[in-house]
Amino acid sequence: MKLNILKSFRVQLAGYAIISCILTFLSDISVIAFIQLVKWNLARITLKKSLVGTPEDIFTIMRQTEPGIWWLLAIITVFCFFVYYIVMTAPMVNYFREIISGVQRIKNGDLETKIPIRPFGELEDLAIAVNAMQMELKTTIAKEREAEHVKDELITNVAHDLRTPLTSILGYLNLLQNPEQLDKETEKKYLNIAYDKAVRMEGLVTDLFDFTRYEKNKMVITKSRLDLKQFMEQILDEFYPSLMEAHLECYTVFPPEKIYIDGDGELLARAFGNLMGNAIKYGAEGKQIQIEIQNYPETHRVRVSIINYGRLIAPKDLDKIFDKFYRGDTSRSSKEGGTGLGLAIAKNIFDMHNGMIRVRSDEGGTVFEVLLPTV
Repeated sequence: MKLNILKSFRVQLAGYAIISCILTFLSDISVIAFIQLVKWNLARITLKKSLVGTPEDIFTIMRQTEPGIWWLLAIITVFCFFVYYIVMTAPMVNYFREIISGVQRIKNGDLETKIPIRPFGELEDLAIAVNAMQMELKTTIAKEREAEHVKDELITNVAHDLRTPLTSILGYLNLLQNPEQLDKETEKKYLNIAYDKAVRMEGLVTDLFDFTRYEKNKMVITKSRLDLKQFMEQILDEFYPSLMEAHLECYTVFPPEKIYIDGDGELLARAFGNLMGNAIKYGAEGKQIQIEIQNYPETHRVRVSIINYGRLIAPKDLDKIFDKFYRGDTSRSSKEGGTGLGLAIAKNIFDMHNGMIRVRSDEGGTVFEVLLPTV
């Protein structure tokens, strides 16, 4: 930050010193004049009492007392200078102490402390910097507390989400230990249920493991040219059984021309798979989902929209929905399960591909829009 030279802390101190010297000089003149006047009067009185002497004798008497007076004047000069200088710099010194006190309070945990801004050059800059540090520290601690809260909630959610299928698996395996009491159809049914629960547990653990790799940029991207329409059709084919199970119709709106992107097919399949799984999980009430691709050749971008018409996302959740471990509506997320990492993983993958993802949710449905660069 550039300082006006006149507002510089050092210039102000030098100015106070100069002013103190001037005031001291004026004080010395006043003292000298006063002393000379007193000496003159004392000399006149002395001569009157002696009844002898001339006017020249008055100056002789005055000169005899000069050595002691100069010593007195030197002491007065030093005293006056320090008094003036201390008085003039007192506001600056008090402000400096105020800054030190504020920093001490911040250090002791009082993050509501604000140091007033006063025009004292570098001290003003110091106060501004301390206030900025206080705000940043306050924000950082708030984020840490939020992260701690999210971590505690995650542990609770993951423990619940793992315990629920694990309890079911143990229950069905316990029943399967007595095969003589079960017919083949029931035995197969129990095995399928246990398998599905185990797959769900594997998905939860995979989400946690993958997100750690994506977030720390440990994932190596192997890009190749992909036909986006063909790629999305393959994604839909993979989710066809899930769509049928959820009694959902899927409609596609694709442009006639081919659209190519450079991307890691495995990672993009994971990202779009998370979006499809989310649409199926929360869109069942709407009876249908829709996939749209819109090409923007003039900007070399393509937009992929995945729309479901199920339960809307609360406005308060829209800004946080891509945060790690965030699961929005507690009742809904508790019912559906999950770690709250699926959308965060998808966002990280799209970021790796120089793309972006956004969401809106209103009467027209819940729309996840992905923008990717084309080639």
